[in-house]
Amino acid sequence: MSEQFIEKKLGIFGYCVIILALIFTLFPIYWMISTSLKPQVDWIATPPVWIPERAVIENYQVLFMEVKKEYGTAGTEWIGGAFIPASGSILSSAITAGFGTLFSIIIGILAAFGISRHKMGGPSFPLMILMIRMIPPVVSIIPLIVLYSNLRLIDTYQGLIIAYTLFTAPYSIWMIKSFIDDVPRELEEVGIAEGLTQLEAHFKITLPLIKGGVIATALFLLILNWSEFLFALVLTHGNIVTIPVQETRYFTYSGVQYGPQAALGVVAIIPLFIFGFFIQKYLARGLTFGAIKR
Repeated sequence: MSEQFIEKKLGIFGYCVIILALIFTLFPIYWMISTSLKPQVDWIATPPVWIPERAVIENYQVLFMEVKKEYGTAGTEWIGGAFIPASGSILSSAITAGFGTLFSIIIGILAAFGISRHKMGGPSFPLMILMIRMIPPVVSIIPLIVLYSNLRLIDTYQGLIIAYTLFTAPYSIWMIKSFIDDVPRELEEVGIAEGLTQLEAHFKITLPLIKGGVIATALFLLILNWSEFLFALVLTHGNIVTIPVQETRYFTYSGVQYGPQAALGVVAIIPLFIFGFFIQKYLARGLTFGAIKR
């Protein structure tokens, strides 16, 4: 009886921990959505306005309209260029994050097969790749600016895509390698015995089996690239503006425009939710890919 009582108490405690974790995780999203629907007087009201009495859409309208004469809807002068519509930043983020993720996944697949199946670079090579990502990105900014200036890649899509690809490739390689390691080599050997080349065995046998893991990795890299701020700020001069950089532009002489900032944050997470929704069946498989046993 006592053991059953303890298990019941632990079960109740576990549910309470889960609920608290959900509240802690989801509250910032709720507060962002709530702020995006508040009028300006409620942005920093004391006490806080938890639920707006009157929802407004002006904060979303500011994102996609070109404010004339550099004045905001409330009559306060914009500084920082927030009168520029955010549609351009959404497009820039989609291009740079999308292609950066795609190229990183391609590099990750090829390198992961080489490391996992052919021991490319020796036993210490995977750790050397991971050490590249351990270096804080800010350390590489100055050399990268000099290199990009000489190659005329400053403020270009190509430059930002290359930066995103190189700095997410270690994650891609390590994650995809872990999925390949879980696939028994014997499956490829059977394919080779049936007449496949080694390369065909990699891509016709192993790759379809780790499809869920590759897609899960792609979502992880897309989130990293979509929310990246430092490279997007330093390696661009205004011709290309991504969503994180655009977020810093919503301020006036009267203060920070929290409503438009929150509205852009809501718009920014929608593509990630949509992408995650369509690949959810692969995510469950990819994130629990230990089911294949030798």
